[in-house]
Amino acid sequence: MRLFAAVAAVVVVALVVLTVALNSGTRPVVTTITGIQYGQSTAVAGFSDSAHETSDPARIAAFTAIVKKYSIDVTQFDQSLNDVCTGGLATNVTLEFADSKTAKFRVYDCGRIEPRGTFVSDASALFTRWATADGA
Repeated sequence: MRLFAAVAAVVVVALVVLTVALNSGTRPVVTTITGIQYGQSTAVAGFSDSAHETSDPARIAAFTAIVKKYSIDVTQFDQSLNDVCTGGLATNVTLEFADSKTAKFRVYDCGRIEPRGTFVSDASALFTRWATADGA
């Protein structure tokens, strides 16, 4: 009986260690974002596709919160997260980091400007709000 209890304890400890190791490896480590450049495009007539740039700490914090919420590695963005459709809203993003590195990626959202609980929809909605506030 003692052998069984000892083996069970080892298995439980091993499972806990494995769980912690797997969960700690899923969150990307990203250097602090210091600037965001973005431009949006869609097939809608009269849509402004002008480029925008921000280094506003509040805006960077809002974007970073979305990145953290969905555990996105923006340095190696998974394009399969994008919606598959035609006539959606594309947002080209360039991030500048404190270590002088950059990351470029594109989010493509079929729902356009409504956040729907995905990184792509929430980020698209955020960038659209910013562009609208900036007079685009």
